[in-house]
Amino acid sequence: MGENVAFNLIFYDLNNLLINAVAVEGGCCHLMGKTKISNIFAMTSEWCPPKLFSEFPPFFQLYPSAKGSNPGSVQQLHYLAGRLKPQFIDGLVMDYSHGLSPNKILTANWVLYHNQPPGFRFGGIYACGMRDNILDTPVIHADINPSTMSTNMGILYFPFPWLRIEADMQRAADELPLRTTASAEYRGDLSTITLNLHNVSTEFGKTTVSFLRAVSDHIALGGELLLEWADPTSVMADTAFAARYMEHDFSLAATASRQGVDVSFWQRLHPKIQMSTMWAWHRKTQKSIGTVCYKWDFDDAYVKGIFDSNLCVGFMYGSTLPHLRVSAAMSLLINLHTNRFLFGLKFIVDPSGLQKEN
Repeated sequence: MGENVAFNLIFYDLNNLLINAVAVEGGCCHLMGKTKISNIFAMTSEWCPPKLFSEFPPFFQLYPSAKGSNPGSVQQLHYLAGRLKPQFIDGLVMDYSHGLSPNKILTANWVLYHNQPPGFRFGGIYACGMRDNILDTPVIHADINPSTMSTNMGILYFPFPWLRIEADMQRAADELPLRTTASAEYRGDLSTITLNLHNVSTEFGKTTVSFLRAVSDHIALGGELLLEWADPTSVMADTAFAARYMEHDFSLAATASRQGVDVSFWQRLHPKIQMSTMWAWHRKTQKSIGTVCYKWDFDDAYVKGIFDSNLCVGFMYGSTLPHLRVSAAMSLLINLHTNRFLFGLKFIVDPSGLQKEN
């Protein structure tokens, strides 16, 4: 439900998992970025979350020039509500990360799923260097499955502090087509313009252009233009409109187009307790779904839960093991209508202490 049903185009890649990276100094955390969302977290609580499950290392600044008045992007409109949804695991997952230096990290991943083929991947994250204790771009991440040769690769680059350029490539196994995404984003004092390209070629592809502007300290308005083509002679165009009202402890966001409506509400009930409600309606199927999520943070653990109108109930528990550089998570999802369930475990071995919660 974190995706925008209006276009179903919002994708959470490595960089959208974190609005801002968190730097740890002397046992306490400080938000390095200056986006509107990060400022809200800073105002609501000085409590530092545990180090669990994120992609980027400490001292990584995702948006180095974003001002406090910048509203973020349309793709991040439902981020605060969607981040509370548990990431369910269907089997066993083991991750390993090790820092060779502040800007070089080795990664490995092994999965044993119930309904998918098992696999092993290894790769790494490389940043060009550090500047004033902040990792600088370009940042390159890549991994490969040696048995199938399926490969993921991406780059993030800020040629200027206000301009973000990002590209990702995914080569799957069994002669499947190459999947590519690319984006360019401008972040000004009061507005953000984003261009996204998805598998663009002369035969088929999809492109979105979005604009979001802060009209006041609490209100942001914007829109998105979609261009999609399945052959060189026909192009489908559509538009969506977006709006958000945000206070220091809650956010209400909505997107609407001819394809459907998506509404989300996020609220911080307590410095360590958050709750969100999401509702989406799709015009073609004439179906809607509502979802309620919550997250309860502890000093060395967290609990996430979900319940939706399709009678799916689930929770996820994650914790750092005391005196060890290991994080563990357990998830369970039950469909009360079909009596089917998913159960999984995830372990992260992190000798360098790089992992942080997203």
